[in-house]
Amino acid sequence: RRCAAVAELYQLSPRETEVLALLAQGRSIPYIRDELIISRETAATHAKHIYAKLGVHSRQELIDLVRQ
Repeated sequence: RRCAAVAELYQLSPRETEVLALLAQGRSIPYIRDELIISRETAATHAKHIYAKLGVHSRQELIDLVRQ
């Protein structure tokens, strides 16, 4: 639920929302790649866009933002 609220607030795409939920669980890019059946580069690009949109610079900052 919290990821959906953050995604709406920061206007993430549906796919970015899926990636955000996995990142917030501490999942790695290779895990996200396998879970969503996308390339590593695509998973990393989604993560990069999410970090930029949320204004965070680390996985921990992302997790903290989602947990607020």
